[in-house]
Amino acid sequence: MAIGTRQQRNTLAAWLFISVPLLLFLTFYFAPMGVALVTSLHKWNLLSPMRFVGLRNYVALFKAPDFWNALRVTIVYVVGIVPTALVISIVVAILLNERILGLPFFRIMVYLPAITPMAAAALIFVHLLEPDFGLINYVLSFFGIPKLRWLNDPGLALLAVMMVGVWKDIGYNAIIVLAGLQSIPGVYYDAARIDGANRVQIVGRITLPLLSPVIFFIAVVQVIASLQVFTSIKVMTSGGPAGATESIPYYLYNNAFRYSNMGYASAVALVLFVIIFVFTMLQFRFGERKVHY
Repeated sequence: MAIGTRQQRNTLAAWLFISVPLLLFLTFYFAPMGVALVTSLHKWNLLSPMRFVGLRNYVALFKAPDFWNALRVTIVYVVGIVPTALVISIVVAILLNERILGLPFFRIMVYLPAITPMAAAALIFVHLLEPDFGLINYVLSFFGIPKLRWLNDPGLALLAVMMVGVWKDIGYNAIIVLAGLQSIPGVYYDAARIDGANRVQIVGRITLPLLSPVIFFIAVVQVIASLQVFTSIKVMTSGGPAGATESIPYYLYNNAFRYSNMGYASAVALVLFVIIFVFTMLQFRFGERKVHY
């Protein structure tokens, strides 16, 4: 009887401890989703009363060429930035794991972009990519490359936005990978060296497999974040030129705050949520098979 009473008290205490975080989670996560779902079924411009239109916003969304362009831009951004940032981060982390002179300084410099606000980082790259006086074009001129109008060329604008994303992500990713590297027991490396393994074999056969949980975590987090890219686009290109950098979040923003079409924008938000969910589930479905725990 006493054991049962103690278990009930422990259960009640556990529910009390999680009740506040759970309430906050439900209030600030599921409640807005519910409001967005209801709004997506209405036509509303913030000034006039809501008018129920059923699924018309969704029908209009999937018929809109601008939405499909935004989806294409978003997917290209994700496919471009995630593998690039991940590979560079792994290389940087391996270098930072070596015993080199000035190691604390290099670790700080690598992590510095991660704590730089995205808006500030985007402004930095706007100046670096300036056609006439930007540092990047200046360096490229030594290789005989003519001045590139990065932010005004539809073929280069998205690449310019990707540069900011990669630069921002490397520091955070590298620190996570570095923590994973330092958790690998040194006996594995000692055994590999005794067996005659070279540096490439050690990295390919020991380091990367044992880092697979860390790499998988970073990949999932980066895909989710990249699908929501907005700030760098807003600061650098405003979705231009000619929609070349208009991602789904920026398309949502335009419809909500530029055209005051809140019902349609809510439909876009829910579709974006579904896209993020599908991408995440696909990663867990196919990516987790290659993770060695």
